[in-house]
Order: sequence, then structure tokens, then C-alpha cells
Amino acid sequence: MNARRSIAAAAATAALGAGLALAAPAAQAAPAAGAGTQGWHMLFNQPHGPTNKWSTPDFVPDRGNLHIVYGCYGHDGAKIKAEIVRTKDRKVVGRSNGSDWCADGAEKQVVTGDVRAGDAYYIRLRISGPKHSLYARAFDAH
Repeated sequence: MNARRSIAAAAATAALGAGLALAAPAAQAAPAAGAGTQGWHMLFNQPHGPTNKWSTPDFVPDRGNLHIVYGCYGHDGAKIKAEIVRTKDRKVVGRSNGSDWCADGAEKQVVTGDVRAGDAYYIRLRISGPKHSLYARAFDAH
């Protein structure tokens, strides 16, 4: 009888755990403070209304690798370019490979290892064509 109760208790615990896992994936995905997990840490995440050019506010990476994700909404022949700029001397340390189409919010990416931890940077986005809403996110590797 005790074996049946143990098996039933284990099955109920597993089902409850599975239910929590399905109900709250975002809570599980967020690492605990000081957990020491490897991956990308978000530094900046912001959308911007319709425009042809936008420079984001400054952000400061604490590692030497920087990854930006950017894009624009629209599908009318407009093209977008991105640059990662060091604030103190306005030096471009990373840029997109030419222009990419604005494709209804499709993500474009730039990764650079040419950044200094502790220095401020910003992202400069430019669109050739009609104005579109833009977004940008910056991450550093941990």
C-alpha cells in the first residue's frame, strides 16, 4: 500500500511540476541573480515611432562583445542601416553589411567584439525611403 501511495505522490508532483512549467515559461527562463549562467544579457530595448533616422540613448556593456538586433516595420521598398557608435569619440565600431529591406519587422543583427567594457555606446539607425517605426535591442555576452 505504501508503494502505491509513493507512486501516486510522485506522479502528482510530476504533473504539478509539468503544469507549472507550461504555465510560466518566462519565470523559468529568467536566471536567478548571481546564477552565473552563460548567454546574452539585455542592455537596451526600445521601439521608436516613424522616422528616417534615430540614435538610441547610451548604454554601457560590461563585456567586450556586443550584439544588436534592429529592424523596421513596413514593406514598401525602404532600406535600413545600423551602426554601433562609441559615445566619447563617435567612432563607429560596428555596422550592418550594407542596407537591409524593411520587411514588416524582420530582425537584422550586428555582432562586434570591438567594444570596451565600461564605455558608453549607442545605436544609429537610418532609413532610405519613407518613414517607418523602428526598434533596437542591445545585448552583451556573459
